[in-house]
Amino acid sequence: MQNKNFRPIYYLGCKANFIDAIQLALNEVDPNRGHVCDLFSGSGVVGAALAESRKVTEVDIQEYSRVLGSAQLNPYRMGKDEIEATIAAIGESTIFKRLIECLSPLVEYEHAALSIENNDNPSQLIEMLESQPIVAHEHNAKATALNHAMSEVVRRLKRDALWDSPDSTVTRNFGGVYFSYIQSATLDAILTHAESRSAEERDTIKAATLSTASQLVNTVGKQFAQPIQPRNKSGTVKRGLAKMAQRDRSIDTLSTYSQWLNQYAILPYSLQGARAIRADYLCALNDNSLNFSVIYADPPYTRDHYSRFYHVLETMCLRDNPEISMVTKNGGISPSRGVYRAERHQSPFCIRSSAPLAFDKLFSSARGRNLPMVLSYSPHEAGDGTHPRVVSTSQIIELARKYYSKVQLVTVDGAIHNKLNRNDLNLKTREHAEVLFKCFI
Repeated sequence: MQNKNFRPIYYLGCKANFIDAIQLALNEVDPNRGHVCDLFSGSGVVGAALAESRKVTEVDIQEYSRVLGSAQLNPYRMGKDEIEATIAAIGESTIFKRLIECLSPLVEYEHAALSIENNDNPSQLIEMLESQPIVAHEHNAKATALNHAMSEVVRRLKRDALWDSPDSTVTRNFGGVYFSYIQSATLDAILTHAESRSAEERDTIKAATLSTASQLVNTVGKQFAQPIQPRNKSGTVKRGLAKMAQRDRSIDTLSTYSQWLNQYAILPYSLQGARAIRADYLCALNDNSLNFSVIYADPPYTRDHYSRFYHVLETMCLRDNPEISMVTKNGGISPSRGVYRAERHQSPFCIRSSAPLAFDKLFSSARGRNLPMVLSYSPHEAGDGTHPRVVSTSQIIELARKYYSKVQLVTVDGAIHNKLNRNDLNLKTREHAEVLFKCFI
């Protein structure tokens, strides 16, 4: 039986009544209950729920979304013995041992920085949290013990041909920033192991890795939008900083990963033919080989959505060497603290000048294939304290009615989206935080 408390990753406020409302709306515009395309699938939660009663294809432009969707729609079920053997194999793998040997100077530094004895004077911890990751070590200009250790680690990684290798992607980009150095090396070893498994196994193994990373990450709110800021605006050290770092960075990666493998193994199977693909929304709509009957669309609407919160997961899935975005600070140029990908996807639905045309293309392409649609939207009202949407509800209705014979608007009671985790971003919520546009052929 499925664990009802299971949330594969980033469960975005999708309460049961919201899922029920989506299913009801889809059944109204498509009474035959045909093949539904979840066009901006994100974390795959809605698509997985729909797949219990319909054939589903999840579509998203980001690879992490495809991995999560694939694992939830078609989970690979590992038994207890196989999970134990997998954990043992990763812990004894050559790549894990090589990474730990290369990282040992930084592991020792971090161990000292996290020691209980340094709680009252966490200078080493602060230096580590404020420093650049290994991949940007040249920007750590000061002659400190940390930078000396990092230079030695860089030398060892290059010596072992691991500097530009996908086998060290997490370690080089996110070790010390979002994860402990040992945690990052373990995540790399898991991802390397995933590549050795069959295609039908790989996405589940990777998805469990992403879920593990989301549990390990050492940030406020367990998100990847930005690393911990160890100091307040006044420059004083934040209370509880050391305890929080000790708590998160002491979590055992392989034990956590084992738990997630068990969770994915008990997910229900979807209807036959369910799948997740990586594609732009227009490419998917214009691909006649994809035989949809109805569209469910939930595109991003504000500047808060997506890439800044999921860039770590995307890099973990791609295992590439992304260029890091740069920022200007104190008269100089340095890598962004969040180690963001320079080429992060930004949806046209989030850009005020582009969004109306993006919606027009969405409606026209779907209607061109005679596909009814259910569109999910979080409305914004002037002065309600929420971040403004780039298009209004009335604009969307006007655009939809250019192509559809009937457009109905329904509100969903209690569908409150998760707030961001900084207090100054905890904007007001509305009683009706979601509306559905039902677009009939």
